[in-house]
Amino acid sequence: MSDTPRMPDDLERFPGAGSLSWRYLGQWRLLTTIGRAIVLETAHPVVGAGVVEFSTYRRHPWRRVEQTLLSLQRLLYQDRADREREAARLRRLHGHINGVDPDGRTYSALDPEAQAWVHLTVFDALVLMCELGGDPLDDERQAELYAEWLLVGLQLGVPASEMPGTVPEFRVWFDEIVREKLVAGHGVEQLLDALGRLPAPAQLSFVPEAVWSAGCAVLGTAIRTAVATTLPPDYRERLGERGRVPFGARTVVSLACRTAAVASDLLPTKWVYMPLAATYIAAKREAGRGLRRFGPRDRSGDPATQLADLFVRILDQTGDGVLSWPDLAALARVFSDRLDLAAVDEEVMYAAFHAWWDELRATVDANGDGVVDADEYRVLAEAAPGAAMAALMVRVAAAVDRDGDGRIDQADYARLLGPDSVDTHRIGWLHAMDADGDGVVTVEEFAEALRESVLGRARSDTLEYVLGRA
Repeated sequence: MSDTPRMPDDLERFPGAGSLSWRYLGQWRLLTTIGRAIVLETAHPVVGAGVVEFSTYRRHPWRRVEQTLLSLQRLLYQDRADREREAARLRRLHGHINGVDPDGRTYSALDPEAQAWVHLTVFDALVLMCELGGDPLDDERQAELYAEWLLVGLQLGVPASEMPGTVPEFRVWFDEIVREKLVAGHGVEQLLDALGRLPAPAQLSFVPEAVWSAGCAVLGTAIRTAVATTLPPDYRERLGERGRVPFGARTVVSLACRTAAVASDLLPTKWVYMPLAATYIAAKREAGRGLRRFGPRDRSGDPATQLADLFVRILDQTGDGVLSWPDLAALARVFSDRLDLAAVDEEVMYAAFHAWWDELRATVDANGDGVVDADEYRVLAEAAPGAAMAALMVRVAAAVDRDGDGRIDQADYARLLGPDSVDTHRIGWLHAMDADGDGVVTVEEFAEALRESVLGRARSDTLEYVLGRA
């Protein structure tokens, strides 16, 4: 194995939109090879011992597949804070899986080698998915995907020293474990039996149980055969009769995988990817539209027109054509109501808006009539933000950050937008505020995005959604 250290700082380079991991992991066609990964995981003696004692296969045969796919999506596609929560949840969950196997050997789901094996069998499944689909990854793309997957492993807490550093090293390690450590134990038997039992979905509850059972017998055999076809030959022999592949099965599986690959190239994202992955992929695209900056080289909008539109639809809440304290008081009320602020925090919010109003009158009310019209407000677009305005935006952002951890996560943001907001849009708009692209929206970044929007230098879907609807 490589001795190259991989420190937690590497997580700053966590694979995001545009990475190979994002492209491949969430595709529905991973179902063609995820069975191989789960069987090989369970064949490891440590994992198999935990499966025998803690498994729910007999009662809920497909729960492991469903939970594995969901957890993988959470680990890869969600924002950094949510990824960290999912990784912590998995560590807590696995911390409860330990004991003594029938041969008297102690086991723990947190065993370092077992953790690395479970994690890296997914990389193996992704590579095989592409190979069987007719779009194999060349050496360069395999190396790129593997480097990404190591970072996901670090996020999970897999020790760097347990994960081979390169794809060639991984292949040697993988083959060695298959050859010398994997067993065809009771855990694998339970898993293969479970793959043949398909629970009837609620939509088909009208189908007689005998008919459904007969259909499952045929389909279950086909699924087990398809999974066996994807297993390494050495391990398939170890399975004996359960690993036998009938004549023609490889051709059928190859055809199915290629069909799935073609469909993935032709169908829209929402059908190609599993729900959580599809939501976040769409959200990243939405993020490009969620905060649109108007710079000298960006002709997507005219700053003057944008500022006039902002003034009429967002700032002039009373609709009298000018900006006055009642307008800003209305904005303070909207934020306070949406964030459900306590009385003392609401007073602070109103005070911050009033300080900005005093600053506006002192700096842009050129004729001294006590109100600010659109022409006077336009001066702000070319000026540096005043101290009161900058402080106000930080105050609003800090109020959104309910737990005070210095970052705005989806729960914080959803509280501001309300439960009726569309998930994809909400995630996309939040991502648009991530100025440095590190997967975390800090209070400062959120405040800057609001400030740039109020100055007419960018268009914020957040402000339009919250204040344009007020």
